[in-house]
Amino acid sequence: MDDTRDPLLASGETPLRRGRPVDRQLTTFLERHPDAAMITLRADGSAHMARVEVALLDGRLCGTGAPELLRTRHLRRDPRCSLFVFGPHPHWVGLETKVTIVEGPDVPPRLARLMQARHGAAAPPGMVLGHDEAVGHDRLFGFDEYAEYVRGQGRLLYEFDLQRAYGNYREDT
Repeated sequence: MDDTRDPLLASGETPLRRGRPVDRQLTTFLERHPDAAMITLRADGSAHMARVEVALLDGRLCGTGAPELLRTRHLRRDPRCSLFVFGPHPHWVGLETKVTIVEGPDVPPRLARLMQARHGAAAPPGMVLGHDEAVGHDRLFGFDEYAEYVRGQGRLLYEFDLQRAYGNYREDT
């Protein structure tokens, strides 16, 4: 079933959309499926796409980035961003968002918590499963070790403020 109605009018509160209710089935879908295509706008208005992982952190949809990434430069100029979140065929969701880029000393611990939310039970308590550029794949970090690792990289946080959602995301539970 392809349900393309806008869930922003549905019942249930979540801060995915500042001050507006969002469908609980949408948040459940996003909690289960972190893989997305992130579409930002070049200066000429054409689309630029990149793969990103998203997760809910304190009820907000977030992702991670770096200052040198092209998508970050695009967002600094124009905060509009679309996400195409992949679910198991035929499920998907399209999200039109406005992005706030969060930087500063409070970001590394938030990124560690984001990765814990993203990977759930895949990491033991107090640990973070995160990507290590030196080894080229994900590995386990201690919480503080990961926070220091991303601080050294200058990583930042993308907060996605949901403007519109649509797609086929109502999975059988």
